[in-house]
Amino acid sequence: MRRRLELRLPFMSKPLPLAISLATALALTAHASDLLPDTLHSPALGAELKFTIYLPDAYKDAPPTTRFPVVYLLHGAGGDETVWAKTLGAVQTLDGLIKRGVIRPMIAVMPTTGPHTWWTDSAAAKAGTAVMRDLLPYVDGKYRTLAERSGRLVAGYSMGGYGALSLALRHPERFCAAGLISPAVYDPLPPEASAARKAPAFQRAGAFDPAAWKALNHPAQLARYSSGPHRVPMWIVSGDHDALGIALASTQLFWKLFQLQPKQTELRIVDGNHEAMTFRDALPDALQYMDRACAKAP
Repeated sequence: MRRRLELRLPFMSKPLPLAISLATALALTAHASDLLPDTLHSPALGAELKFTIYLPDAYKDAPPTTRFPVVYLLHGAGGDETVWAKTLGAVQTLDGLIKRGVIRPMIAVMPTTGPHTWWTDSAAAKAGTAVMRDLLPYVDGKYRTLAERSGRLVAGYSMGGYGALSLALRHPERFCAAGLISPAVYDPLPPEASAARKAPAFQRAGAFDPAAWKALNHPAQLARYSSGPHRVPMWIVSGDHDALGIALASTQLFWKLFQLQPKQTELRIVDGNHEAMTFRDALPDALQYMDRACAKAP
């Protein structure tokens, strides 16, 4: 009896004949992106700032003078620099969109300034400064980024959505687009179940401080943003069953921004709760919108 040689790859439910399997394996590895850990010392944090960096396949093959857009992907409360890649499929999403030619080959930086910093400067941590003054220059100096406004995107989910909005409003001259996925942009105050109420950034004397939240929240930044010369195109998306009320918060934010930049603000309410699958499914559309906007940016 002749025995057929077979090989099973980890993601396959059934084995393939050896010849076909080897061809498949070679095809899958011939064009592969890189996912690497990196760390820098952040003077703003007074500690190490960790991040995971995604380098597209084109990064290896392009001439050394070629520069790539970079998207900063910010995690939610309790997360770290691994969540986007390990749980939310960022690598597969980027690989697929780039391979199909839907977005330009781009670098993705997935940092952490701590699980509950809310990506903003507060009495607890200078997380916003850590991103802008420590992380961005380090990445632009070490990797072949397009180190200008038209090549810098920022996005995040939940707490990271709050952070992406905060960074975009405070530094519109540095970002060409923002993606806000189920963003925790509650106004006037976060609900009782929100992680914001236990975050050190918004606490005084061991309790949630409404004044601290309002001082750092987006309404306090809109006046300065609206008077400046730059507008950051915003893609806002939330699940319709979001148990934290973020569909309403997203709609309210959309309307505020729509008054300032009607052609540069988009809102999508999709089927989903405040959960990983909603965040994961929202990323492709957010990346496509941001890339299109940045391709047109001055």
